[in-house]
Amino acid sequence: MRSATSSRVQQLSLGAMFTALSVIALYFAATLPSGKWALLFVSSIFTMPLLVEDRLSFALVQFVATSALALLFVPNLTMVLPYVFLFGHYGIGKYFLEKTCKVKWQAFIWKLLYYNAGMAAIYFVCFPLIAGRFLSGLALPWLILIAEGVFVVFDYLYSKVTLFYTASIRKVLLRR
Repeated sequence: MRSATSSRVQQLSLGAMFTALSVIALYFAATLPSGKWALLFVSSIFTMPLLVEDRLSFALVQFVATSALALLFVPNLTMVLPYVFLFGHYGIGKYFLEKTCKVKWQAFIWKLLYYNAGMAAIYFVCFPLIAGRFLSGLALPWLILIAEGVFVVFDYLYSKVTLFYTASIRKVLLRR
């Protein structure tokens, strides 16, 4: 039987590992010529294992640590800002909303509003710098429509990655 200290050390180690992986994903998002939005998604999933373990405080620390380290070490800050405004804490918001809203469609509406608030911050602060030629040329109504479709895919994929982690990866990481 493991002690509480051993479990806490394991959770801290996982948090540090997930922080490093998030910073690496953000670094690649900032330096590679393509795949920026996919790498933002990848950077967002590393809070999820801590949430699966009901370690909300560790997930919050992981988000703050990743944000701080990325702001210090990632060369292109315009790719860090979307993480800070939405992607880094989306998993935490999703976790909280799905736990508090017992009705699925209500949780979906609240997650959509949460996502839209983050996307609005991204749009007004750094969108022209990260959008690329195609998105920069679209009118705002089209951008909103695309963003809503992206939300559905993003939330769905986040849920699928969570299920995959729970069914496969968790057993390897947390050998009990």
